[in-house]
Amino acid sequence: MGWKDLFKSKPPDLKPDPRLRWFGKLPTYADYYSSAADADWVVEFNDWLLKGCELHFARQPAARREMHLQTVSGILRLPKSGMTVFASIQDYGGDTRGRPFPIAFYVGIPTAAWPGPTGDRVLSGLRVLSELLLMRDLVVRFVNAPARFEGVFGGRTIDLAGLTAEAGDASWRTAAQATPMESWFAQAVPCLKDGDSASWCAAVANWGGSIAKLEGDDFGPTLRLPLVMSLAVELQVAGWLRWLARRINVEQRFLSLLVQKDAVHGTGRLTIIARDLIPEDYLLFTPLASTLNFVDDACALGGSRDVNGRSADLPGPPAAAAPKTWAEFAESA
Repeated sequence: MGWKDLFKSKPPDLKPDPRLRWFGKLPTYADYYSSAADADWVVEFNDWLLKGCELHFARQPAARREMHLQTVSGILRLPKSGMTVFASIQDYGGDTRGRPFPIAFYVGIPTAAWPGPTGDRVLSGLRVLSELLLMRDLVVRFVNAPARFEGVFGGRTIDLAGLTAEAGDASWRTAAQATPMESWFAQAVPCLKDGDSASWCAAVANWGGSIAKLEGDDFGPTLRLPLVMSLAVELQVAGWLRWLARRINVEQRFLSLLVQKDAVHGTGRLTIIARDLIPEDYLLFTPLASTLNFVDDACALGGSRDVNGRSADLPGPPAAAAPKTWAEFAESA
């Protein structure tokens, strides 16, 4: 079922499921920890993780079969069940036998209940992800003093009420207006190809124009966008979604989002998937992400080549004035 079809008919039996669920491995057990697979969407999500890991291992030499996941959280639109999963995906090295596999904690809502998300509506979703990321503290305590898994993690719920509210939350705009673009760019430089802010912003503007020209029912891009960890991730994710909404019809889509952090360089990535989820998307938060040819990466923009590696020396439209704040960048057309 495509994202357009979900607007036409919402399955009557789908409802928000705030119960905390889990699937994966920890170094305290020689098998998978798994909550009850008592719904189709739960089976579909667990299967996506399994198939994604299989692809990851198949594309690595046997001697390097490690996960090496960064801190990852995601909003994932399941194509078959019509549910959206909010998940934190964490890597603790696998099971007691050294077989690598991450562990995910997640909840779900009907996809049709939360279109977009737009910049003003994403904050409620990011709050859910923040709660799921807090499971890290419980996992560390559990690993250090193993107990019955169900006794530690079972019976928990995540508040999903804000996800069904019609009104958005525009509070990010105030912070974005007070965030100098030069300050953001200076911290993003470690993950960018182009170290000149004016050149990079001009390249992003041209890239955005190409995205706008391609907009249509058959256009399903996968975009990777830079984040910096010293600033609130919420205002950056909301800003990038607002930037994209100026180019494609975000409100009439069901976007999947991946947010990952690189603790070493103080940077991160926001990945926006504007199409049905596939097993290969698991690779987007592994070191193999750079090998995927269906990804357009804003970090690769600037200099003398475009995001696809083609020469960008041809004359383009006159460059607009560089944005002064993060809010101005987000609103740039």
